[in-house]
Amino acid sequence: MKALASAVPKQVSAGIGNLKAIAFTGLKGEKHWVHIEIFEGSYGGRHGMDGMDAVDTLYANTRNNPIEDIESHVPLRVLKYELREDACGAGQWRGGIGTIKEVEYLTDGGASVEGEGHSFAPWGFNSGQDGYTAALIQKTRDGVTMNLPSKVPFRPARAGDRFIAIGASGGGYGDAKERSPEAVLSDVLDGYISRQEAADSYGVVITTNMEIDAAATAHKRSTK
Repeated sequence: MKALASAVPKQVSAGIGNLKAIAFTGLKGEKHWVHIEIFEGSYGGRHGMDGMDAVDTLYANTRNNPIEDIESHVPLRVLKYELREDACGAGQWRGGIGTIKEVEYLTDGGASVEGEGHSFAPWGFNSGQDGYTAALIQKTRDGVTMNLPSKVPFRPARAGDRFIAIGASGGGYGDAKERSPEAVLSDVLDGYISRQEAADSYGVVITTNMEIDAAATAHKRSTK
């Protein structure tokens, strides 16, 4: 898409935040168990539309497993599952937002991982800002924290160990200063970005009453 973007700019998105797949496995008594899960990525902004948040990018026929379903079938506990905050590529149409999911082993086991996007941020397009890279963290029950690469052939885990998967956020499309102040306010109210991010990236000043300060916004944008 990046190669064709200059020729057909209205038919591409900015850079995509790729997903990762983790295969959790272990023994439950004498029986092997495997749980393969797709951890969401996000799409970049598009002409006239924001990027899609927390979706399976470039994959098909996958589903968002309910936490209750996971915990009732395999010895895993989901401790956190949420959208990333202050981590979307700014643009006239912002990039999509990734997720953060933290999973704990209740018994000894292990995991293998296939993913992308830990080193290079999804690209911004037409003055849009780059998105945010993905990450994968293992926290052991002894308190040791390790940053893992995007691909792991197999890694053992003990009961009490945790994997924290942080999904990439897509790049922004177009100049962030052209985004409507109302759309920026909506993102702040939804918790996607902070008021500081609204001011720094979009030039939109939001008061303590969560209203747009029109005069301050006009000044901030005119001086950028």
